[in-house]
Amino acid sequence: MTTDQLYMAPVRGITDIIYRNAFDRHFGGIDIAITPFLTPVKGNQIKLSQQAEFIPADNRIPIIPQIIGKSPENFSDLAKIVFDLGNDKVNWNLGCPHPVMTQKKCGSGLLAHPDLVDQFLDKVCNTIENKLSVKVRLGLQESDELMCLLPVFERYPITEITIHARTGKQKYTGSVDRDMFEEYSKLIKMPLSYNGDIVNLEDFHNLQKRFPSIHKWMLGRGLFANPALALEIKQGFTLSTEARTKLILGFHDELLSQYQQRLSGDKHLIQKMVGHWLYLHESFPTGAKLYKKLKKTKTLEDYRQVLDSFI
Repeated sequence: MTTDQLYMAPVRGITDIIYRNAFDRHFGGIDIAITPFLTPVKGNQIKLSQQAEFIPADNRIPIIPQIIGKSPENFSDLAKIVFDLGNDKVNWNLGCPHPVMTQKKCGSGLLAHPDLVDQFLDKVCNTIENKLSVKVRLGLQESDELMCLLPVFERYPITEITIHARTGKQKYTGSVDRDMFEEYSKLIKMPLSYNGDIVNLEDFHNLQKRFPSIHKWMLGRGLFANPALALEIKQGFTLSTEARTKLILGFHDELLSQYQQRLSGDKHLIQKMVGHWLYLHESFPTGAKLYKKLKKTKTLEDYRQVLDSFI
């Protein structure tokens, strides 16, 4: 068992409020969820329909809204909106590795520009009421790029840093650099959380032993492949295949029902569910075949038949 805090990593298209609430009902174990970064309108506004995602009372898991971008003015405007909705914390995304963001010097594209990060924080920290945390990578191109940012971060009231132990250019491939994370953990004075390739209970225990000073952990793809992972970490033992399968299928059925009420047409619904199976199929020995078949379905009836046959 562990009393360490477990975070749900943000993934666009996956960890929306429907997912988070259903997840907590069926599994639990997550203490805080970082939301997928906001999609602003005109740079500094949020659609009313999207604002519902960030109302704390409607979220079963405590949330920290995430914002991406390099404009301090737009960031401050968005932070005020989520603050007025009841969120006293906000997270700045300095880790997104996708070229569409990095080429604009957003996400991990900012990690090679300490001067821009400094200017941003100088303006934002003097204007927002929210507590500010940041999620970063080791760098954009090289794993030592973050080193130049540490003195910048120390000048501002940042409450926490989460490091995904890869570079931006790696995206989600290759090995995490835990040696470099260890170097940073010795230098960073503020609260620090670890993110990167925690896929089972053994991984978690090994990381706990290697980094005894770390008590906050962010779970990403390992959690979405096995949604029982946080529960297993909290309990200290791995669930049986039968117990885990029962939980996952119940979770799936709730997701399908909830999205069916929100989305129009079989096509959109199937696309949404197949997005979840991109990860979930890894929980089953023959899941790859299931995923391939589900991607080919065109109607909800076909989708159900493929899934029923698999079960």
